[in-house]
Amino acid sequence: MNLLNWNWNSIRTKLITFMIMATIIPTTISMIISYVMTTNSLKERAVVENMNLLYQGRLNLESYLEDMNRNSLTVYSDPDFFRSLYYSHENINASGRQSATLQSIQKAISGSRQVYLYVDGKREATLFAQDIARKTSDVNLYPEIPDLGNDTVVLQPPHPLHTYGFQLAYPYEANKQVFTMYRVIERVPSTERLGILAIDMDMNFLSRISNQLFQPEHEQLYITNEAGYIMYAGHDEMLGQQIQTEWYDSIKQSGKKEGHFEYNNKIYLYNNIKTSISDWTMIKEIPSSYILSSADKAAFVNILLIAVSLILIIAATIWISVYITAPIRELVGLMSQVKSGRMTVDISSNRKDEIGTLHRRFGSMMDTINNLILQEYKLKLANRTNQLRALQAQVNPHFMNNALQTIGTLALEHGMKRIYSLISALARMMRYSMYNTDKPVTLATELDHIKDYVELQKERFENQFDFRYDVDESTLQVLIPKMLVQPLIENFFKHGMNPLAENNYISLKSKRLSASIVQITVEDNGNGMQDEPFQALQEHLLRMEEMDLEQLQVLSEMETEDSSGIGLINIMTRLRLYYRGKSKFSIENNQPHGFRVVLTINVEGETDEGIDRG
Repeated sequence: MNLLNWNWNSIRTKLITFMIMATIIPTTISMIISYVMTTNSLKERAVVENMNLLYQGRLNLESYLEDMNRNSLTVYSDPDFFRSLYYSHENINASGRQSATLQSIQKAISGSRQVYLYVDGKREATLFAQDIARKTSDVNLYPEIPDLGNDTVVLQPPHPLHTYGFQLAYPYEANKQVFTMYRVIERVPSTERLGILAIDMDMNFLSRISNQLFQPEHEQLYITNEAGYIMYAGHDEMLGQQIQTEWYDSIKQSGKKEGHFEYNNKIYLYNNIKTSISDWTMIKEIPSSYILSSADKAAFVNILLIAVSLILIIAATIWISVYITAPIRELVGLMSQVKSGRMTVDISSNRKDEIGTLHRRFGSMMDTINNLILQEYKLKLANRTNQLRALQAQVNPHFMNNALQTIGTLALEHGMKRIYSLISALARMMRYSMYNTDKPVTLATELDHIKDYVELQKERFENQFDFRYDVDESTLQVLIPKMLVQPLIENFFKHGMNPLAENNYISLKSKRLSASIVQITVEDNGNGMQDEPFQALQEHLLRMEEMDLEQLQVLSEMETEDSSGIGLINIMTRLRLYYRGKSKFSIENNQPHGFRVVLTINVEGETDEGIDRG
């Protein structure tokens, strides 16, 4: 039997495939069917049980609300109380009758916190709370009582408990929630309003009924009124809020008094609480995962069994096929190394079969390729060696700096102070340009560099210009990008200076506009710029103002000096990158001739230290 006969037509391949399929397919189908049937059964049972719970809860709430309604109707069944509404508090009998009726209502309704009565015609109010009746006269209806419109009975959603403007013996608990029943007292049989009765109900009675209907750690229960406001919820912060969800809209649109549906992996059951004073809806929310927890456990056991079976089958499959696949994987790994650039991997093999022959043929091919590229590789290596030697032969900048100092010293020894001064200025400029190109410098350091540069230019142009500077001392320690101002001075000698004029000058000024704003101005009376290139430069600078910092940094790496050679674009780019947009840059032609550049920078703005500012 040939163990290396590994192909899809071999018995071994078919046997291994059949073993895997015979294990996975029947077990998976059985598990899926069992899981679906179990989940459906659990959901149906949960729906039946919870609908029964909601039904019992509905009966309890309807009974309680009807009892509260009956007790509030005492104002009509007690003739003495009704007559008392036509008298003021000064009538002791009428006042006592009102207090006794309010006390009777408060005691008769379980869970009531206080009862408030307001008589419209007398503008008098009575509050029975904390077992005491308190009265006041010549007052308006308490402003926090909502507008009842044409309704005679209104149940206000939960709200903070208040005292209707009365002073109590001891204050109520902070953030105590109640819901209030308002009943309009009318002169029967007419609809003329005599007053308003308000009964504040403690939320505990709703909690006692509702807590029997759901498990707070897993489920949620809502009781909403006809307007969608939450009368009760498992979370106190939701009380009195209007519920606005898609699943609640589905309940309202169904038009049914009770029912259930599944939405977003949750089961919702609802039942209508219909009484003479309310049209509430009780809604229970149950996560499907909670109902199906037992089914999930069974599914987990089945999956575990399948996993164990797969491990055994895969182990047997690997044991059978490893003798064939291992050498092939090894060869694939060698090919990957060659692809990544390792051209000298060892591809030898001691096997005598076809796989060994494949190893040896591949090794022979790699030897041929290495021989073909060896000559070109050596040639490139020689070229790189010559380039390195050429670089090493270049003059070292430090050597040049030391040589200038030596020449300056020799000039001083021979009494040539002017030559020494010029060489020293040139040496300082070289040091300034060579070192710390990516570090910011103070304006004072940049000014010293400019002075050295101007001294050399005066020698070159035989003092045909005047250099003026007026720098505010408070700006000398301001940090700026290195070589930011010097190119503006250099621009005068490149493009602006008129050698035939007698009054050439260039000026540098700095001042503080505020504690954080510094303005630097460079101007001259040279040739200025022609209108056409000046307008083109202005337009380009405006386009740069609209770029973000990332685009500007890319542009700074590609930008070269424009045709006029003034280099202003590079300066503006570095200025914006360094101060991250918290700067201004403006140019203008002086009249009758000359050029001016104004830099306005925010010295307290955040700079980007990651940008090369050299």
